[in-house]
Amino acid sequence: MPAYSLRLDRRPRASITRRDLVPDLVIAAGAVAITAVVYLAILPLLGAKPPLVLFTAMAAALTSWRGFGPGLLASSLGTTVSSTLFIHPFQGLDGRSENVGIETLVMFTGSLFVCWLVYRGKADQENVTAVHDRRNDALAFVSHELRNPLSNVQLAAAMLERDGSDETRQRATRLIQVSATRLGKVIDDLIDVTRLDSNILRIDRKTLRLQDTILAAADAAGPAIAQRQQYFTVDVPVDPPLWVAGDDGRLQQVFANLLSNAYRYSPEGAEISISARQDNGHALVVVRDTGIGIRREVLERIFDPFVREAGGGVEGIGIGLTLVRNLVTQHGGQVTARSEGPGRGSTFVVELPLIEDHDARRSSRSNLD
Repeated sequence: MPAYSLRLDRRPRASITRRDLVPDLVIAAGAVAITAVVYLAILPLLGAKPPLVLFTAMAAALTSWRGFGPGLLASSLGTTVSSTLFIHPFQGLDGRSENVGIETLVMFTGSLFVCWLVYRGKADQENVTAVHDRRNDALAFVSHELRNPLSNVQLAAAMLERDGSDETRQRATRLIQVSATRLGKVIDDLIDVTRLDSNILRIDRKTLRLQDTILAAADAAGPAIAQRQQYFTVDVPVDPPLWVAGDDGRLQQVFANLLSNAYRYSPEGAEISISARQDNGHALVVVRDTGIGIRREVLERIFDPFVREAGGGVEGIGIGLTLVRNLVTQHGGQVTARSEGPGRGSTFVVELPLIEDHDARRSSRSNLD
């Protein structure tokens, strides 16, 4: 459903995930085995040189390829195998070592340090590259969004220059109005980006019943969803009331953006729903769709600014979800995204802290006064 960028460079992972534990363990074990074979093959050429440098180099290379977690596995396995089976970390002139355990620990620590340096260097390099790419993408998005309405205005001017009839003036007027509206939306988005970067996007907190805010956003999104011939379900019970301290307009913007993403990135006949419930002192608002879904590798990026789906044909510069995250965070809550993959829909969950009912009533009376 939400947008994502064309550039999906693989970032080095900082740790081992449960899903990748077995593959990483197999890869690390294979790398250790290959390194051991190489060591045995070149053993006659090594003499009394410290052979564990081979395993350190192997762990560093695996860190650069797969991440720090796999490098940690490779360092552990490599040090254990080499020191246990046939290799002494350091050897004296007589070929014997008195402190194998301590020397092995020193070598293992050194291997981990090298892996960490490799990981940090690669991560920093990719962060710089990502910032550069996102800046270029942002310029491309903004240029595209500005060029189309400006071209329409030029077309309307050319139409009026060629033909001054009432019908032509009406067509040109409609074209100019639509283009002006789109230009205004782009400018508003750019202003919001500036406010986000400057940390001046503020909210006006008041006590409000969250159900009213959600239903207002659902009513606003209903006509667009109906026009796309999609099925829309609203499950927002009025009792018990969900009292929150927040900005009604900004929270409506949050739910409107989530619903907008849901119907814009879903095909005709898709199912879209919004629901709300209370859970352990928090309000949970869930927006689901059966649209195009989100790939696993981009779930963590969809809240970044200027991130859009390539070829999605959707207007905007890709900051809607960034605004959602910022506004929800300012309300003391959090927003998460889930998806089982492309073509399997998406789910967004907004979690907001509730206030006690007696506090809400007292605050409401003070607001009326």
